[in-house]
Amino acid sequence: MLSFLNPALLFGLAGLAIPIVIHLVNRQRAEPLRFSSIRFIKRTTLQQKNRRSLTDLLLLLLRLAFLAAVIIALAGPRWEPEPEGLQPGNEIEETVIFVVDASSSLSGWGGWEESMSTFRTQLAAFPDDTEVGLVVFGKGVLAELAPTLNRSLVENTLLTMYPEQTEGVPGLGIKRALELLGSAPGRRIVVLSDFQLSTWQSDMLPDIDSGTRIDFVGVGNFDQPNFSILSVDSFASREGGTRLVARVKNDSPEPAEIPVRLQVRGAELEEVNRFSPGQIQPVAFKVAEGSGTEGRLFLPEDAYLEDNEYRLWMGPTPSTNVLVVIPVEAEPEKLDEADFVSKALSVEILGGANQYFVSGSDVSVDIGALIGKVDALYLAGSVPYFSEEQMEDLQRYLEAGGTAFVTPGKMAAKQHQKLREHGLSEMTYVGRSKSTVEGGVPHHVGWINPDSDLGKLFDEEAAVDLYQMRIYRYTRFRAGEGAEVLLRSEDGDPLFVRERIGKGTLLTSAWSWDARSSDLPLRFSFLPLLRESLVGAMGDKEGTIRLKCGDLLSPEYLPEGASPSDSEYYLLTVEPNVFVLNNTPFEVNVSRVESVSQRAVLSDLRAQLFQNAKIVSTLESDSALDLNIRSLWLYFVMAATLLYLIETILSGYIDSRSSHEAHA
Repeated sequence: MLSFLNPALLFGLAGLAIPIVIHLVNRQRAEPLRFSSIRFIKRTTLQQKNRRSLTDLLLLLLRLAFLAAVIIALAGPRWEPEPEGLQPGNEIEETVIFVVDASSSLSGWGGWEESMSTFRTQLAAFPDDTEVGLVVFGKGVLAELAPTLNRSLVENTLLTMYPEQTEGVPGLGIKRALELLGSAPGRRIVVLSDFQLSTWQSDMLPDIDSGTRIDFVGVGNFDQPNFSILSVDSFASREGGTRLVARVKNDSPEPAEIPVRLQVRGAELEEVNRFSPGQIQPVAFKVAEGSGTEGRLFLPEDAYLEDNEYRLWMGPTPSTNVLVVIPVEAEPEKLDEADFVSKALSVEILGGANQYFVSGSDVSVDIGALIGKVDALYLAGSVPYFSEEQMEDLQRYLEAGGTAFVTPGKMAAKQHQKLREHGLSEMTYVGRSKSTVEGGVPHHVGWINPDSDLGKLFDEEAAVDLYQMRIYRYTRFRAGEGAEVLLRSEDGDPLFVRERIGKGTLLTSAWSWDARSSDLPLRFSFLPLLRESLVGAMGDKEGTIRLKCGDLLSPEYLPEGASPSDSEYYLLTVEPNVFVLNNTPFEVNVSRVESVSQRAVLSDLRAQLFQNAKIVSTLESDSALDLNIRSLWLYFVMAATLLYLIETILSGYIDSRSSHEAHA
């Protein structure tokens, strides 16, 4: 059948009738004649002649055909065979496997109900002699059936399933389906999922060969409003008792008043806050109970219930110890940077889970003595001034789990060199950017890593302030293979990079965090950027282990000889739970990754799956993977060229004939 890549351009064909209509509607007026005397001529009104009739019809048709051919060529015509589709009587033998998403998000937004209904419809549309299999996935493969003619078995297997409270890993489901299909003829996979962006944006999707067809069938309605508890932190209040701070999001296009309820030992507290569309804000509670109390937070029922409850262990958070190290004698201007950083970390903010204790030192500090005592080192241009012994101690500090936050100073090149020589960084110094301190266009952040903690913190409106930050100068370097770039400039240069060193983390900034290098210290994004960077590097400090439903316990917390897969320990993390094991409290909650109400782009998913195939399919879910599509635009271009030549010859002939008749 004939189809078009740009069918909207075909409306231009309607414009071909305009010159014909104008020609027919217009009436020709009588031609006035001048006389030397009008004495014997009676005065009268000029009359219009009858409507014109078409003349030189062949020439007109040629010109209209030329324009029509050009319009159709621009519309991108192509010929593709009729899609096989899910039609009874399909003569092509197929082997089909349904891959059904049963991750936590399918329990909301009407996803699972629609998935079951769509499955029955799709299953009934296949011929009775088509073998059909099944793979149901959540965090792993939950159920599977090899291709069979027993439709009842396939349907009943799926009807016994329900979404788990775990993240989805679609790559495992598709990979298992490919294994079950093997080399069967007419291999076909039908995926039923809500195609949640956070789940399907994964590097774990397998490669599919061009001989396998895959159909994407989306279910669920993400337009329904949803409220979610993203996280809850507890810490000791200065007035006694415990303070809880929950981060709650209104994921809907309308403002809403959301009541948040806290249950602690039978008592119940409630706070009602007003939320703007898409807003995330903290909700605080003050309770008299101290450490060692289990609590639950609740939101009203909405489109997705699993993120309306949060189980927590109310243990206080010990303060995070940060040491700011600066070369006071060599670079006294670094005192300003230390002052900005110290004040930003020392301020107590609502919703801040970590309290910081900040101290300072010069470059003569004994780093070896800090191992296990200081959680983070802020090295403001200090690395070039460290001795060999200090660099070795810094390596041991990082490998033991410490965090180092490094900013450049006067000797940025030497700083990168020393870090590379001691195996602490794979980055290579390139040079310095052009300074815009005394004029010129400042540099800006052009990209925030969407997969990082910063990408989740600075989303949409929250990222505007960070993108508007003015950077007057920065060091340019190339990130190594093991580095995670968190921020890039508009020119693509790495601005903020994270590297893992043993159990620790090295954070490297391309600019100094003071008012001389940028206006970041004067912006709203300074405090959350600094704190989130340190929190993401250090992880939880409160002694409470936070797990997602479906995570296995680490063997270090189990008795000798016990396995995380033993039912006694495996069942502890299957659903939301709070428990104490080996004197360590654990919180288990549904992953908030499943709360993202955005759908992945199916064409991007298809391209990723077929990226290593010889031919990449670009057809949507309701059309077959057909390799016999023929583009026809070239034929219409040739036809337009031929019509233009004929019209030119004929027009010249008519003009020549008219000229001869006039002379005659």
